[in-house]
Amino acid sequence: MLILGIIGYGATSILLAAYRADVADRTLNTVISHQNSLNTAFGDINTQLSALNTSSAFDSEQALTLVDQSISSSQLAMKTINDDDRSLRAASNDVHAVPWLTVLGRVSLDRDAARIGHAENALAAARTIAADQALDGRFWRALYLGLSDFTALSSQSSSGDTSGAHTTLVKMKTEIDQAAALSGAPGLPSDLRALMADLQTFVGDYGKKLDAQAAGDDAGLSAADTSVEADVTKIGTYDIDRIGGEIDAFFRPLIDRYNSEIIAATR
Repeated sequence: MLILGIIGYGATSILLAAYRADVADRTLNTVISHQNSLNTAFGDINTQLSALNTSSAFDSEQALTLVDQSISSSQLAMKTINDDDRSLRAASNDVHAVPWLTVLGRVSLDRDAARIGHAENALAAARTIAADQALDGRFWRALYLGLSDFTALSSQSSSGDTSGAHTTLVKMKTEIDQAAALSGAPGLPSDLRALMADLQTFVGDYGKKLDAQAAGDDAGLSAADTSVEADVTKIGTYDIDRIGGEIDAFFRPLIDRYNSEIIAATR
């Protein structure tokens, strides 16, 4: 009976360990298979900046389309990450359950446990990237809405539509203030916070210009025009390529960590 019991335990241990290892492998393969799609999402980091390229006119419709795609991509990435994380936690619990019954298959299960650990580390990095990019996307959306109002504002002001310009300026102020509040999001360099401050100054000076126009105050209008022109010149000095490089440099180590941990999870 003792011998039969030993044989029965051995067979059970081997089969149970093999089953759990197979489940863990399938879970890991699913998580690993998402590497390309997540990297594509992470690659959208600087997509929004292309809309500010100084070599072309600002296209507000294209800019908002780009940023909405980026936000959507970040949200989809986060859903994938959360689903994968739940699967990995279940697999981790499974490979560690009742260890006395899987002694004969422990080597395989320990290997899978280590791989799961690497995959969990990868998802931790991926979650940080996706969450930060979602916050950055909110900033870009507010900024681009404000810049689209600037385009309308210039047209209304030049055509003498003072009432319409006032309405647009109020809307622009709300959006630029919102962008300024969001400009401290992870990965956004200090130049963007400075840019928001300069845009807020521009909104204030433009408001003075419209007030002077409405009051027929030629001296006030001349002074306001000078300030607005100085604001526009200053805003035009920001190096968008350098800002993009700084954003990329912030996220690159996290992306590299994600990929290195995913590679480790395959071994």
